[in-house]
Amino acid sequence: MSNITVILVVEGQSEQTFIREVLAPYLSTKNIFIQPALIGKPGHKGGNVRFDRAFDDIQRLLKQRNNTFISTMFDFFRIDKKWPGLEDIINKTKSGIKLTTEQKAVIIEEATFKAVIKAVPKTIVKNRFIPYFEMHEFEAMLFSDTDVIAEKTGIKKTDLEKITKQYNCPEDINDDPKKAPSKRLEKLKNDYLKVTMGKIISETIGIKNIRKKCQHFDQWLKKLENLKS
Repeated sequence: MSNITVILVVEGQSEQTFIREVLAPYLSTKNIFIQPALIGKPGHKGGNVRFDRAFDDIQRLLKQRNNTFISTMFDFFRIDKKWPGLEDIINKTKSGIKLTTEQKAVIIEEATFKAVIKAVPKTIVKNRFIPYFEMHEFEAMLFSDTDVIAEKTGIKKTDLEKITKQYNCPEDINDDPKKAPSKRLEKLKNDYLKVTMGKIISETIGIKNIRKKCQHFDQWLKKLENLKS
């Protein structure tokens, strides 16, 4: 089985650390080697995820090596208003159509793929671009196991369960940026360290268990696992 290299354009240090130290070792056992690349210029600290910035990175990476796959790991609630697919979601919502978290992610991913295909020659893109969006943020996946969060942070499990019982799955956890999963954890534990604790908790839970609770994340990994060089 030949090796597959995937570069993931990400928006922040939490995702960068998770990919490098938790997800990469897991996928390497399947001969899939992933490398995180922080969006924008060196020194970027996350947030401000504009399509033009992401597109510059995506097309540059696609053109560098024709045997490398490119993917993304962005939070839906952080993308700018001009992002492909966002207007479609807004219009559907205004018309009374109720979209699930996964349906919104798929709309954004398909629109992003079409926008890149439109601007970059198909001979370069082919099947090498696999966009992925977390609807809220990486920390939502940590709620796949409240026992582990409680053990590693000292937060009461009952307080964590008050959050999880409101949603169908961890990927749904969020109402607005002020109630993002990381903000909820910081509220329950003032000294919660977003990058460090996110890595420790996700590593302890394990990718296999996260996949069981987070369907969209699982579907994305299946796409990566099925890539052929």
